[in-house]
Amino acid sequence: MTKITTLFLLLALVLSSASARAEEEDSRGEPVTLGYIENIAVGNLALSMKGKLDTGADTSSIHAYNVKIYQRGERDNWVRFRLIGKDGRAIRYDQNVIRFARIKTKTGGVIRRPVIHLPLCVGGRWGRAELNLADRGDFEYEILIGREFLANRVLVDASRTFMSGEECEPQTEEKSE
Repeated sequence: MTKITTLFLLLALVLSSASARAEEEDSRGEPVTLGYIENIAVGNLALSMKGKLDTGADTSSIHAYNVKIYQRGERDNWVRFRLIGKDGRAIRYDQNVIRFARIKTKTGGVIRRPVIHLPLCVGGRWGRAELNLADRGDFEYEILIGREFLANRVLVDASRTFMSGEECEPQTEEKSE
């Protein structure tokens, strides 16, 4: 093969790869406009929770019960916890901790929270979100969805609530309590 032929083949490969990525991104469609309060489906079983879409928050946070951090192996942190949906259904999770978030409190202290990945769906849009496990018992909403999940999926109309007509169907099996 000549250098020119090799160059053309390489260029064609790069262009087809870029085209495939663009088509994949386009398949997600345009962002959907939702209200600042919406029903959120959490995890593959689509546990239903009423949540706040917060464009002022970087990441998402969820109210978790019975949070227990433990280690698997020498350096692998895991967390066991329960989530309870608005219908009272509870799901137990055992998740790998991807990192720990340091959250500043109003009183000037710092709280260390485990951060995990879970699938979320709002307005018919599924995606994987980073969620820090928190005690949100003093808050009105048990889940807060931040920009990391909202970007390129959801536009938030702060004057409206419950705009979504799309349902989020369960994806696969999980353990339910």
